[in-house]
Amino acid sequence: MKTNNLLIILATILFLISCEKNTNYSIEGILLSDGIPLKNAIVDIDGLEQYKTSTNSDGYFTIQDVSKGTHSLNTKKNYTNGSYIQKSYNLNINNNLNLNELLLPNPVTLLSISIDSTNNLATIKWNKSHADDFREYKLYSHSSSGLDETTGTLEHIATNVNDTTKEIQLNSFTETFFRVFVLNNYGQLGGSNILSVHSMNTNLLVGGDFESESLFNEHWTIISGTINIIDSFYYAGNNCLFIQNIIIPDSWEVEESLIDIPVQFDKNIEYKLSFWYKISGIARMDHHTLYFYYYQEDENQLETNLSFELGSDFWLGDWIPGGPFKNLDDTGWLYYSKTFVPSSTSPARFKIGGQIENIMFDNLEIKINE
Repeated sequence: MKTNNLLIILATILFLISCEKNTNYSIEGILLSDGIPLKNAIVDIDGLEQYKTSTNSDGYFTIQDVSKGTHSLNTKKNYTNGSYIQKSYNLNINNNLNLNELLLPNPVTLLSISIDSTNNLATIKWNKSHADDFREYKLYSHSSSGLDETTGTLEHIATNVNDTTKEIQLNSFTETFFRVFVLNNYGQLGGSNILSVHSMNTNLLVGGDFESESLFNEHWTIISGTINIIDSFYYAGNNCLFIQNIIIPDSWEVEESLIDIPVQFDKNIEYKLSFWYKISGIARMDHHTLYFYYYQEDENQLETNLSFELGSDFWLGDWIPGGPFKNLDDTGWLYYSKTFVPSSTSPARFKIGGQIENIMFDNLEIKINE
């Protein structure tokens, strides 16, 4: 009898332990974004496959057999354009739980990327986030479509939810991919689709067509002498650059005009300098040169001379007695080009000058040599 009672007590204890061990709960809810049910959104508990499900057409989900305790409910909706929204919730489970409606942020999408072909300035636009817990946008770029926060280059952070436009300067001849992420204080709320843009082979000498006086005044620096944009002579468009030097034959002196502009070269890339020019007036014949050179602002002060001597056919005119000067005949518009390869990426200054009385330039360009 005593043995039977003992067996009954042990069986009861084991049953109670078993009931306590197997007491699991269900979690259910509905996912919404901007008031619209999220179909086929992914929901899981603690990132575990056995607790992973997807929402139905009404945004409803349920997960069974969740153990008592603290868990993380993770929600995510992927869109066909590559964007996604997500949010996590901390839950303390001690009974069956109906979460009713869970509100996820709206998807943020890159709307457009436009590019100004004159300077390769890309303008990226995306729609506004409606997240109540918005903290910031982060805009990333990359050279391929494999773009996330670990592979991309952070280009911009915006903490104002209305700041949805950013201008980015691009290098020539590249394809650049962009993506924007939305974050709250705990991490990502979502990521946008990925868009790319192809940059142009732009002129490194900004305003080198001399059609815009504002661009010229903003980017070019007159070092000495008289240098202007004029509209009385031009090869193309409506204007050209006019450099005027003061020639003093009696003293063999030239008061030279000189101008420069900052440029940024890529290392070991072949570039092409090209322009149209027109010369006239007095020239110093022992300096048969127009000056085109750049020096880079590094410890070696690398200087590369791109100057050239005009051929004898262009030096027609009458000698001025008593010195190395000639009155040149007007050459008309002539073309020149030269390729070169920088050996450094340090900032550079590109300088232009010459010892000829009247020098006119048009369509002055430095581009990657195609």
